[in-house]
Amino acid sequence: MTSLPGYPGAAAVVLFREQITNDDSHATYFHERVKILTEDGKKYANVELPYTKSSGEWGWIGNDRDISEISGRTIHPDGTIVPFSGKPYVKTLETETLDHGTAKRQAAVFTLPDVTVGSIIEYRYASRINEYFYNVPDWIIQGNLYVKSAHYEWSTNGNWPITWFPILPPGAHIEHHQFGSNAIGLRHTFELSINDVPPQVEEEFMPPIANYSYRVLFYFVRANSADDFWKVAGKDWFHDANSFSNPNSDLTTATQQIIAGATTGDEKLRKIYAAVEQLENTDYTREHERREDKANGLAKLNHSSDVLKNKRGSSTELTELFVGMARAAGIKAELMLVPNRSEGFFIPSFLSLGQFSDVIAVVNVDGKDQFLDPGSRFCPYGKLAWQHTFVQGLREKDKEVVFDKTPLPAFSDNQTVRVANLSMDSTGHISGTVDLAFIGSPAVEWRQEALTGDEDSLKHNLRSTLEEMIPKSLEITGLTISALEDYEHPLKVTYNVSGSFGAWTGKRLLLPADLFLSGSHASFPEEKRDLAVYFHYPKQVLDALRITFPSNLTLEAAPSATKLGLPGKGLYALSVESNPTSFTTKRTFVFNDILVLPTSYTQLRSFYSELEANDQQSIILKSPIAPAPASADGGN
Repeated sequence: MTSLPGYPGAAAVVLFREQITNDDSHATYFHERVKILTEDGKKYANVELPYTKSSGEWGWIGNDRDISEISGRTIHPDGTIVPFSGKPYVKTLETETLDHGTAKRQAAVFTLPDVTVGSIIEYRYASRINEYFYNVPDWIIQGNLYVKSAHYEWSTNGNWPITWFPILPPGAHIEHHQFGSNAIGLRHTFELSINDVPPQVEEEFMPPIANYSYRVLFYFVRANSADDFWKVAGKDWFHDANSFSNPNSDLTTATQQIIAGATTGDEKLRKIYAAVEQLENTDYTREHERREDKANGLAKLNHSSDVLKNKRGSSTELTELFVGMARAAGIKAELMLVPNRSEGFFIPSFLSLGQFSDVIAVVNVDGKDQFLDPGSRFCPYGKLAWQHTFVQGLREKDKEVVFDKTPLPAFSDNQTVRVANLSMDSTGHISGTVDLAFIGSPAVEWRQEALTGDEDSLKHNLRSTLEEMIPKSLEITGLTISALEDYEHPLKVTYNVSGSFGAWTGKRLLLPADLFLSGSHASFPEEKRDLAVYFHYPKQVLDALRITFPSNLTLEAAPSATKLGLPGKGLYALSVESNPTSFTTKRTFVFNDILVLPTSYTQLRSFYSELEANDQQSIILKSPIAPAPASADGGN
């Protein structure tokens, strides 16, 4: 076998994959057999097996695993076998501090020996879980390689009702067998054999992969129906969350001090929101060990008032604090569980609260519900992080657990404004300033990125962002940032630029109509699309290019004003205004949707193709004489 029919250039193919879980031994046994087809495929000889190890009370370590019984070999095309005789080394990926210990996410790493194109690599290992817990497997059927054949099996004992959520291709089904009785104990076996699983699709602007790649997720649940499950599970979660949030005397006193002088509900909420936003959000900084807090005299988190005293908390804890303070101010406020749609959309038939990874607040102001996101650092008041918009979530409403949906923002809520003010000399050399302003989600993303590094790394990334937009012949000579932490106002970046711009052909200078599109490429080159096109949020991009040129140059040609539209979704406009010594190009792009189904892909592609073709037009300036060629040292 030298290639994979139907998949030209495939780097490798999984010949056989097996995953067998046995609760008697609290272990899962894995077997992988992979054919290497290209030089790039040799990377699959480097194997990394992640697992978690914890210290502390056993109740915290349900996800603990041990990786053992690792064996492997390389089989060459001539039948020669080279066994793996080394010892895997352990790499620490991440360390998390818990109240009762630490959790380390680690990986056993090893490389199979002497792998060449045409080799088969094969390895086995066992993954064991803590004996106090059920070893409930996830079967991830589809990955980045074609799978010729795979077998999955799970054997377990117990009277717990087991259900599963499958995403499988047509014709694939799970064999479930049950033995024994409730009186003497039940034994369940689940088995799936599957052949010819294609690699998961890799397309630009894809929806979250968890919602469409083949997989089977098992879980224990006691419920008469899905509706019953969500009400019961939700009620338990909200009971605990409200116990943490509901104001005590300390929180009430602190809240009254914070809202002093405010008269309306909106004024009070804005003051509370600002106070919570000033606290450290440990989801964007770091977790603190309990012994560190104890040494600094900080309280253990038993109540939301402790979050305020410690001046820090996680995104969830800060949201619970905000709700508690709103209640202390006499305002109706509730918590709402929401999924993070950068990771996946909520599926009601998948009975797991784990789908709801985040928490937002719902407050009632003047009889109208308003969604707020105090746990998302730098999110403006009255807005939601884009990951929490247009999702179905679970909330309490009048003491009932109900589903609700968060709103989709308007395109005007998420803007990028790009303005260039430049002066040109007679040779085409320009200098001036470029101003970028980020509003809404683009601003939040940059501000949150600033929390993960220092000022130099932020400036480097902002510089790289503009460099990817403008011609390579332009140099950025300076950069300043304004309103980095003022989340209620646009984030502004001012660049100083200079260099040559455009191309001379005789006496004519050809300039791109829009400075900011030099690094762009065709957005949707494929004629067909397997998956929906998924944008994170509706957005608006406004460009303005203003160039002042000397009197010896005249504007000979410019693009005509153009407007294009995609009904109900997109809008594009380009125009050029001129006078004897300057011109201004204005470009507007709006897209007011987040999901375009494959059935509408042709229209979307046509819209983008038209506007991107229009963007390639030039502005022509004419000189009475051709400019002198540049000197060897770069002068004119």
